[in-house]
Amino acid sequence: MRSAADAPSSSKGRLFHIHSDSDAPSLPSSISSIRSASSVHPPEQGSGGNLGHTSTATEAASGRDLQELDISVSFIEKGDFIFPKEPEEPADDSEEEYVPDAKAFLQLGPSCANMEKYGEEEEVMGDNEAEKPEEEDEEAVVETTRSGMHVKLRAEEAKDAELFVITKSRLQDLVQKAKSTCHSCGSRVHANIKSTRGSAAHVTWECPLGHETKWCSQEVINGSHVGDMKLASAVVLSGNNITKVCLMAQFADLSFISPSTFFALQRKYIAPAIENKWEDIQRETVEKHKGSGLVLCGDGRNDSPGHSAQYLTYTFMDHQTLDVIHIEFMDKREVSMKSPVMEAKAFVQGLVAIRQKGLEVAEVITDAHSSIAKHMRVNEPDVKHSWDVWHGAKNLGKKLTKVSARAATRGLVFWIRHVLLHFWFCARTCAGNVNMLKAKWHGLTHHVTNKHSWVSGMYGPAECEHAPLDPEKEQREEWLQPGSDSHRALVEVAYDSKFIEKLSYYSNFRHTSTLESFHNHILMYASKRYSFDYQAYRARNLLAVIDYMAHKDRPMKTDEQGNPKYVAVWSKHANNYVARPVKAPKTYPYIQGLIETILHRREVDQEPLFQKAVLLPQDPRHLRPRLAPYSPPPVKDILARRQGRMSESP
Repeated sequence: MRSAADAPSSSKGRLFHIHSDSDAPSLPSSISSIRSASSVHPPEQGSGGNLGHTSTATEAASGRDLQELDISVSFIEKGDFIFPKEPEEPADDSEEEYVPDAKAFLQLGPSCANMEKYGEEEEVMGDNEAEKPEEEDEEAVVETTRSGMHVKLRAEEAKDAELFVITKSRLQDLVQKAKSTCHSCGSRVHANIKSTRGSAAHVTWECPLGHETKWCSQEVINGSHVGDMKLASAVVLSGNNITKVCLMAQFADLSFISPSTFFALQRKYIAPAIENKWEDIQRETVEKHKGSGLVLCGDGRNDSPGHSAQYLTYTFMDHQTLDVIHIEFMDKREVSMKSPVMEAKAFVQGLVAIRQKGLEVAEVITDAHSSIAKHMRVNEPDVKHSWDVWHGAKNLGKKLTKVSARAATRGLVFWIRHVLLHFWFCARTCAGNVNMLKAKWHGLTHHVTNKHSWVSGMYGPAECEHAPLDPEKEQREEWLQPGSDSHRALVEVAYDSKFIEKLSYYSNFRHTSTLESFHNHILMYASKRYSFDYQAYRARNLLAVIDYMAHKDRPMKTDEQGNPKYVAVWSKHANNYVARPVKAPKTYPYIQGLIETILHRREVDQEPLFQKAVLLPQDPRHLRPRLAPYSPPPVKDILARRQGRMSESP
């Protein structure tokens, strides 16, 4: 087996080179190949300028090639190995014949000469050079910081970095075994571990003569630990809350990033990366739908329960492909602090934005919002405006439930569900013809009295469309008596002039169930019980869109025979079990790309991480810095005027 000193200048072995300006001479700053004797001066004995024990290195290199080396190193096995143990006997000098493995050297520190081998000798770096892949022929370069403590990584490398949890006692044991003696003077060293106010640990080896060696448990990217960057990204990308995650880390005694670091990373890198990803998806979606008249579903979602919302998200979704075409954000400061006005204004602005992208709108489906209905009737007469049939049936059910609450109309309770099903049937089978819809609906009040044909069909059939009833059903007691209180109550609701006038909104049988489900999905990323600033609220909503668009077309799970799988779920609305399809698990294919983009933004950023925040151009704080009408007074003034009910009168 050849020694490092015997290797020719064209050898593929790796040697570590220490920059002269490094303040930690026992850690490598880069890796260099063997240099010619004309450009290298061997270090003097005892100067501390070489790695390993000076006497051993001199003996190993004596004879012929000492002048060709600028440093001497201890060997490290390539491949699998067992973490080092305290040697029972002095290590043999022949171990210095091995050329070190750069990656293991940086992870465990430079004092690994006594590492116990595991595996075949053919795995040692420097042997079997002909069997190495071609990509290893080039010199491997590991870039470190000036002190040698941190290894620098590029974004494409950092995104694949794996993170592990290790206790401090085990880390202390590891670093003490990895470097037990000083490489400069041979004295016993003491390892000190310090937290970095993040997820990394800094290790310092110090001997009694003051020689120090430093090492960090994580690589860095532009001064930020890779683990801190990935953890902050994961908190947002998984829809978690930094306050709860920090509390979890506190309970587990886990070193974690501070909220201030998280918010800085979110503001500068994470949120902009999500915005860019959404813009890429939106460009593809717009190109896909250009040249066709869109049938858009639109609905708004408030950021908090009740009527005290600060933000509103209005989403436009294609009714056929279920693609999210546009998403509009609105703050109550943009509507003079009136939350109920936000939905209508966001709807109008969203339509303008969609047309500015070159898309044509043929039909819009919304809920029964009066302001939106007026805008469409007055300003968009050429665009068909439909209402969600589910909301229509829901509102109809509320009215029937209210009128059937009296004892005299209790008989109507049985028919409420059947009336709602009939409403769905009429809208689904009228083929967009409003007169046909009204004619089918007109037969409802006859059917509930066990009368299945009538005189006037009102532009449609004058009889029920169901098959002949079972004789047992002909005699059931639920039939209403014509002119009874229950029957009159049903007639009043079913033939209400406003309701009949608005039946045209349901003639196309449109519904927004998928959009409602998507708005429920946003809760995974932006809970209504937690307050976000404008940029974070936008980013989390857009992240929900990215998640939805990546998984909306995933297939269903199948059994061994290839049949789709279903699961029985209790439905509170239906008051019965329903069969729900089971879809294939999510794969989140966009996550790695987003993390790499976040890391790349940090890599190329030339500005400090902590600096004064710059508001987005659309941030509502440009209009008004706070929701309150005026700045808060001093706390002492608030306490001075505060008087509890149990306090004495002044």
